[in-house]
Amino acid sequence: MKRSLVSLMLCGALLAVAGCGGKPPKEEREKLENVVDFVLEIPEGRDAVVLQLTDIQIIDSDQQRYPGRLPNLVEEWKPENMEKLAFSHMREIVERVKPDLIVLSGDNVYGEFDDNGTSLAALIKEMESYQTAWTLTFGNHDNETRKGVLWTCEQYEKAEHCLFKRGPVESVHGNGNFNIGISQGGKLTEVVWLMDSNGHTDSDSDQNMYSTQGLFPDQIEWFIEQNEKLRKFNGGVSPKSIGFFHHPLRAFGNGLQKYGYTSGRHDFYGEDGSADFKKIAVPENSAGDCGYMNKDAGSYIDQEYEFHELLKKYGCEGWFFGHDHENNASVTYDGVRYTYGLKASEYDSYISSVLGGTRITVGENGLKVMHEYLGKK
Repeated sequence: MKRSLVSLMLCGALLAVAGCGGKPPKEEREKLENVVDFVLEIPEGRDAVVLQLTDIQIIDSDQQRYPGRLPNLVEEWKPENMEKLAFSHMREIVERVKPDLIVLSGDNVYGEFDDNGTSLAALIKEMESYQTAWTLTFGNHDNETRKGVLWTCEQYEKAEHCLFKRGPVESVHGNGNFNIGISQGGKLTEVVWLMDSNGHTDSDSDQNMYSTQGLFPDQIEWFIEQNEKLRKFNGGVSPKSIGFFHHPLRAFGNGLQKYGYTSGRHDFYGEDGSADFKKIAVPENSAGDCGYMNKDAGSYIDQEYEFHELLKKYGCEGWFFGHDHENNASVTYDGVRYTYGLKASEYDSYISSVLGGTRITVGENGLKVMHEYLGKK
């Protein structure tokens, strides 16, 4: 299993990571590898750059299981159009951001339209071409392929630059619960959490795949155990962290209320009792709030705020989602930044003005979020 990956600069290459640096002492690296699933080493003296790409959602119309499933879109979503609809957009943002780590935050491939696995293979080939560390979490459509979840996980695990672990599936619900420690100069500077928020279209307990959205109690227990281990390793202080899964937390809705978000379906009401959802633009401010709510959230998980309270307890700086393609709002609530990443492709529903990727920088000055819109420099 890939336990450590060094991020180096390839001078003059568009897709390279800026900066160079060496490995920390072997004994320090081994200590860190005992408390995280992967170690990503990047040069010290600068912020780490993470790029979120979400809801790529590749659809191959040649593989539709049911006739008429894609009315009027069969020609548009032919496999030869992947470059135009997805990969060209992803490449533009990667070249612009030059990240240390790329995170795909779910619905990476629409599994129902990839029963022979060729779309996943194409996505992995594209990601590997960047020669940059990358990782992922599953959305509600990834695991629908008849190739199976185990096969899907194995493809990611075998990719040279992909940091992915199916996780402790014998004791924890979901596929893809793991973490990555960012190391700079031998010091743990940030932890990146990847978790499965479940809610898959298909349900199959034999594959650890569940249609119920949200985190199971054993996932919460795993998160606490791993954080306590990290806190002990870090001298009794929780290391800074960010995290990703596919579905938004209810606390995100609370944060949006200060900008006029209302939703009767989710019990968010205005001061005047208003409940109808209306599109809102989040005014940009020095705290980093930005983006749009072009549609109401389909659903929220963590209705009792249990996970949100854990993020506060363990000093998590922010958590990032996908799922609701037309949204890219980013707000803080109760000290935690919550963000919808920008949708990265033209597959399935989208608004052309909110396509691209989300640049996330973490370092001494704290978390900063900036959307990178396609076609805008």
